[in-house]
Amino acid sequence: MVLNIVAMKNVLVMGASYGGAGAIKMLTSGLPNNYRLVVLERNSHANHLYVLPRYAVVAGHEDKAFVPYVGLFGSDNQPSRHAVVHGTITRLQRNSVAYMPAEYEEGNGQSEEVLDFEYAIYALGARLPAPIDLWAASSVFDEPITPGKPFNSQSVPQPFALRQLGTKQAGIEWLKKAQKRLESVRSVLVVGGGALGIQFATDLKEFYPSKNVTLLHSRERLLPRFSARMHDEINKTMSDLGVNMILGQRLDIRTTLPENTEYNESGERVVRTVSGRVIAADLILLCTGQYPNTDLIRSFAPDVVDPRTGLVRVSSTLQLAVSQQQDGDQMVIREGDQDLSHIFAIGDAADAFGAIKAGHTAWFQGEVAAKNILSLIKSKSSQLEEYKPGSPSIKVTLGMKRYVIKNGPNEEVKVGEDGHQDLSATSVWPFWGANYDKDKGY
Repeated sequence: MVLNIVAMKNVLVMGASYGGAGAIKMLTSGLPNNYRLVVLERNSHANHLYVLPRYAVVAGHEDKAFVPYVGLFGSDNQPSRHAVVHGTITRLQRNSVAYMPAEYEEGNGQSEEVLDFEYAIYALGARLPAPIDLWAASSVFDEPITPGKPFNSQSVPQPFALRQLGTKQAGIEWLKKAQKRLESVRSVLVVGGGALGIQFATDLKEFYPSKNVTLLHSRERLLPRFSARMHDEINKTMSDLGVNMILGQRLDIRTTLPENTEYNESGERVVRTVSGRVIAADLILLCTGQYPNTDLIRSFAPDVVDPRTGLVRVSSTLQLAVSQQQDGDQMVIREGDQDLSHIFAIGDAADAFGAIKAGHTAWFQGEVAAKNILSLIKSKSSQLEEYKPGSPSIKVTLGMKRYVIKNGPNEEVKVGEDGHQDLSATSVWPFWGANYDKDKGY
């Protein structure tokens, strides 16, 4: 969709994942009639990232991971002055954004479009690890090119497939490819003991008990931000399932590069840790390396992005900010010609005062940013709401049924079972204004 901009003033939300959805809901109900909400999103459907590891292993639920945007601005598809524009942002400036319209939408040209805005929320998240990166040029689940094995041309993305990147159908096909590859291999090395690596390792081992599954983690403890009991419960489940655990050793990433490809006599890929330990597996899943998607801001306001972390610096009100002190302890909103206080950053792209990178925190940040935009529209001198991170909370699945959860500052780590193979994915659809039974055909 290419938007025909007329007299209304635009409030732009860049990205409609968890954080963007929180902002959109608040803005839709609060914007005055002379403002239009424009959502710029490269995907045709919201990708429910938390279920992708499970659906890469288990077949039959793929469509539940892709939530249509049909009810984003209200129920029953009522006409709205607001709009969702599907496209990829190419350039961000102080009061405008340039984008390439999505190729998968009929009628879109292939020329760059420009959209002006009065206020904006930057909610573009982070580049995802390869095992759940649906936008990667190639998939970690592609069949490898090995000596003596016929080349499979179907593993190379075709022009039509490239044009469909970001669609529900492309996402479903990506998951089915992952399922097929994971079913075919004898052994898997999962690198990274965060929530993603833990879920992949436990799901794989419980669903395919005969496979050799190894988890490699650079620290001695899993999820060290939480109590030792969290590690103990995960470690016990891993042991009960038969997952091989290698803790306190870091992968030598150079041994994963194509020019250093090495196989053992069984045809497994050989890699090494920094200490020299040799590990072999048919498939290696690098569940590490998530990096903030902040290049667009860096290109026009480099001092707003922390060069060490790549995160966008924000004030306590989530407006773009610069460091007042060399050590970066205090953030202040820049004033003058380069004032960027009308742009907010949330979610995995923002340096939000130690908040855990998770969908629920991004949602709350989106609400705060939206409230502050509504306040500024009423009066530039309004007192704005400050974002204060809550206590870190997390829920991690441990195979097909079990989970471990820590919710709130005073609640102990708990272990439970729910038995929902699809991880109750359809329960999140209403966050985007959708209903699975009614809207699954979109």
